[in-house]
Amino acid sequence: MQEDTFMKARGRFGLVIPEINSSLDYEFLEGVFAEAKILGYDVVVYTGVFNSIRELHYDNYISGLENIYTLICTQKLDGILIAAERFHAQDILKKIYDYAVMTSTPCLVLGGETNNAVSMEAEEYSGMYMMTDHLIKEHGCRKLYCLAGIPGHKSSEERLRGFTEACIDSGIEVKESDIIYGYFWKNVSQQLGIDILSGKTEKPDAVVCCNDVMAVSLTNVLTSKGIRVPEDVKVTGYDGSWDAALNFPSVTTIAGRDSKFGADAVCRLYEMVTDEKVSQNIYRQYVRFGRSCGCCENLPMEPHLMDMIERSREKRQFLPTDFIHRMSDNSTLEELSDSIDEVGHILGCMEGMDICLCSDWQGDMDNPDNFRQFGYSDEMYLLLSKRFGDNEESGYTFKTSDILPVLNREHEPLMIILTSLHCTGQIFGYVASMYKECRRIFIDEYFAGWCDSVSNGIKMLQKKLYSRYLSQQIEKNSDKDPVTGMLNSRGFIVKTSEILERYKNEGKDSYLLLLTYYPGKIGSIDLEMFLESIMVNLCVHRVCAKIKEETFAVIVPAFDQQEVDNTVQNLISAFESGIRERFGDAALPEFVAYFLQMNSADIYDIEKTVYESGMLLHEKRKAQEDSFMDYRQQIYRLRRNITAEPQKQWNIDDMARDIGISRSHLQRLYKQFFSVSIKDDVITARIKKAMQLLSNTNMRIQEIAVLCGYNNDNHLMRQFKEKTGKTALQYRKETMAN
Repeated sequence: MQEDTFMKARGRFGLVIPEINSSLDYEFLEGVFAEAKILGYDVVVYTGVFNSIRELHYDNYISGLENIYTLICTQKLDGILIAAERFHAQDILKKIYDYAVMTSTPCLVLGGETNNAVSMEAEEYSGMYMMTDHLIKEHGCRKLYCLAGIPGHKSSEERLRGFTEACIDSGIEVKESDIIYGYFWKNVSQQLGIDILSGKTEKPDAVVCCNDVMAVSLTNVLTSKGIRVPEDVKVTGYDGSWDAALNFPSVTTIAGRDSKFGADAVCRLYEMVTDEKVSQNIYRQYVRFGRSCGCCENLPMEPHLMDMIERSREKRQFLPTDFIHRMSDNSTLEELSDSIDEVGHILGCMEGMDICLCSDWQGDMDNPDNFRQFGYSDEMYLLLSKRFGDNEESGYTFKTSDILPVLNREHEPLMIILTSLHCTGQIFGYVASMYKECRRIFIDEYFAGWCDSVSNGIKMLQKKLYSRYLSQQIEKNSDKDPVTGMLNSRGFIVKTSEILERYKNEGKDSYLLLLTYYPGKIGSIDLEMFLESIMVNLCVHRVCAKIKEETFAVIVPAFDQQEVDNTVQNLISAFESGIRERFGDAALPEFVAYFLQMNSADIYDIEKTVYESGMLLHEKRKAQEDSFMDYRQQIYRLRRNITAEPQKQWNIDDMARDIGISRSHLQRLYKQFFSVSIKDDVITARIKKAMQLLSNTNMRIQEIAVLCGYNNDNHLMRQFKEKTGKTALQYRKETMAN
């Protein structure tokens, strides 16, 4: 069935799985999602990324990863699948069962049992019967051993039953000594190989292994000591794993078990939810012939398996984004969101990604040891809704039960992978990565490291906010800022009362001037302390204060408002000159001022006036900043377009006209956002494209110049030398040599 025939999503199934790592995990997910799409359901996957016996190294980090499973009892799901057979640690599996009990949602346990949910086992019998029957009838094997799994284990017993009944149906007696039990691990098969080599165990015609790990291990032991596979002993496996296909000799195995199990499980869950019986006809178990049974020398592998193998071998290209530092160096949530957005392209294999934070992610400022260590808040904050195109709207709260806001809109079925955001024992939220194809999923150490960097960025921001909060608390109890020595709000009000009386006696009018600015940080430059030091020097003979973050207050003696307006312009000019002197050709912030005449020296009146004026200043700044942020989105989009298509003839007047601002305003804002001019950015983008073409093609310089937006090759070569310190031909020769 083609993708465009799938119905719109009408519900959601949850899938709890420990990790997405092996070929069998991918095949299982593919079966689940393929059938869910046909039935019109999203699949929400809850994975802790980690799956191991944890007694010796269980810690807060692992606990944080596994906290993601708590979501199944708080989010709206039509049904839940628990992939129990894939969990190594039974303690976390028991917790998951407990979470499932807390909801009335139909729950299907796969490959495990619990008293509180329906369970389902994979169909194991027919594949093992098929394999054993093939060895007997096609290869004439009469002496067969079965390397079984755990005695009493349902899966192991079903596979063993398939082996035994295939032998009996062909008139072959199965003795107790023909069955070797183990735990699906290499040591059992290695020991059998050693026993066959030493003569302790009679050499059989064939060994039917209950999984591929044992088959590969046994094959390697036998062939290393001169017993030929398949000429002397035929060896087969079960599971259809990549190891079986890649081993030499390649192992004949039963494939399709996991994809079939996944699709069958969705059909069963659908029946539990709707009372409508369905069956899947996409996947089945089949024999994948390899060399180990003698059926083929070099049979081509199925295209989908080759695709998965190539995907597993694929290494993510290192992209020099410095994402660890960039996500740790932010002062506001908005800055953090921008940083995550800017480096999110390194995980570009997904359709989209949402970063969702608990409403209490900041913790308790008055008691920093009190923070969320378990579960999630009832509401989440959508920090970023990244799409590989245009991002969705973000920066608002939604109910945790909704999982993601996007799921409440009409859409084709998606697979959404939920993983935890946590650090040093604190739960921050979750990452939701969205896919339309299972084979694009990459939940590996690279992805986990990226998530950890996001969590660390949140933790660093939390520390900055706490430090800021402490400073504010200290400031409340003193008259001066502890760092600059400048009056704080409290000290300013008291001092203003004194100075107004003096100016009144001298016959002077007094004006309250409030001045603020945005953004507080331009590129890597934090302006706060720098502007504070300038203000202290400028107002030696005036009453001035930092009354709140990024807001200064000054009492100005003046004869009229024009004189105050001149004072405002002089202050802004001094700030701008100081920034240029200290930081060179740096971008400048936007300044916002508000002033009014002071008529009363009463402390209560002054406090009220300062407060109300501060509110008016804030509204004025917000209005300007909202407009500024509208421009910001457009200018960020402009930069992405420049990076994507540097060869276009970029004209600043045309860019400004498209955005709806003046040429000079566009240039100033662009420099503020990126600490580089538009012209330099265009040149840099063109040179980067030229470097790619020089490294990866044999095109002539003249052709490259045209593709990079240059009218002639001399212009390209001159700018290339200026930017890289090398000629284009030198660069090509060096990269080709490497």
